[in-house]
Amino acid sequence: MNNEKRKNTRSLISFPIECSVVPGKEYFYTVTKDLSAGGVRILSDEFLSKNNCLKLNINLIDKVLGIKAKVVWCNKERASDRYYAGLKFVEIPEENKNYINSIVE
Repeated sequence: MNNEKRKNTRSLISFPIECSVVPGKEYFYTVTKDLSAGGVRILSDEFLSKNNCLKLNINLIDKVLGIKAKVVWCNKERASDRYYAGLKFVEIPEENKNYINSIVE
């Protein structure tokens, strides 16, 4: 039984996401594995170091949200060369937070 308590409701819908490590101009493209108003889990071909800052553009079909996030954890996916990374939003406008909440609830 999972007793983990989360502050925000999460959506398991995959959305396209454009990411770049700050500072830097190189982007990589991936998908969200889960999304909440407080953060996102993504799939990455590269290991992302804890506390790295990322600039995200999350494509929610009818709107693209620009958000800054920090890497909280990054683990190798089982039987794969890819990684899952948990990102915490550090700069997110209130309207974007409300918009994400309206999608995931």
